[in-house]
Amino acid sequence: MTRLKIVTLHCFGSNPRKHANQQGHFVHCAQACAGLAEFVYPAGPNLLDPDVVRSLLRNDMGCTDEEVEAFGLEEPRCWFRFTDNRYVGLENGMAHLADVCRRERPDGIAGYSNGGGAAQLVAAAREAGHPDFQSIRFLMSFAGATSPMMQRHIREYLGPDHSKITIPTIIFGSRYDPMLANARQMAADLFEHCELAIADEKRPFANHALPDQTERYERIVEFVKAQAGVLRPG
Repeated sequence: MTRLKIVTLHCFGSNPRKHANQQGHFVHCAQACAGLAEFVYPAGPNLLDPDVVRSLLRNDMGCTDEEVEAFGLEEPRCWFRFTDNRYVGLENGMAHLADVCRRERPDGIAGYSNGGGAAQLVAAAREAGHPDFQSIRFLMSFAGATSPMMQRHIREYLGPDHSKITIPTIIFGSRYDPMLANARQMAADLFEHCELAIADEKRPFANHALPDQTERYERIVEFVKAQAGVLRPG
């Protein structure tokens, strides 16, 4: 079976080291898929003030002081930031991802939270013909935004000639996560082939953390296996 190359994007206020190694982030998913994929961990180009991240965790998400401390505030980065009712830094984030994908030529793209939203927009730009994203053949969004704002941006990146993202997609998370409130509707309206792997379980960090047990990623493993089979040479 072909070992895939997947670019995976960290969440808001995180960085590649944290995304790859810290509990509640991507580490256990990468372990579950270790025999199937090689993961590339780029850094979001937009640096953040740690106080912005602290405020989002504590005031917007309602995280406990212990969770804020556990998250950590070292070298916080993002792909874009929602402020003043708009996405700030998105153009910079997308240009950076174009550079990454032009260099790495990944088979797929994945992202967690802020990174999941960015990955969805990359898939939309790929659908519209962006040359640097054409190697991408599947999308995995881990608790990426499903809000009306994100859906408007997906439509903008799709452009007037495309109504849906056609590459195989999986959306993963907890049904208690407010970021996934519109997941079923978005999957139906904006994706041709979208699998929902949304568990009926509560999680730390306002139900937004990723599971710490590799067995919870069985749906992801099966999805990646399917993509490896499709992309196998010959």
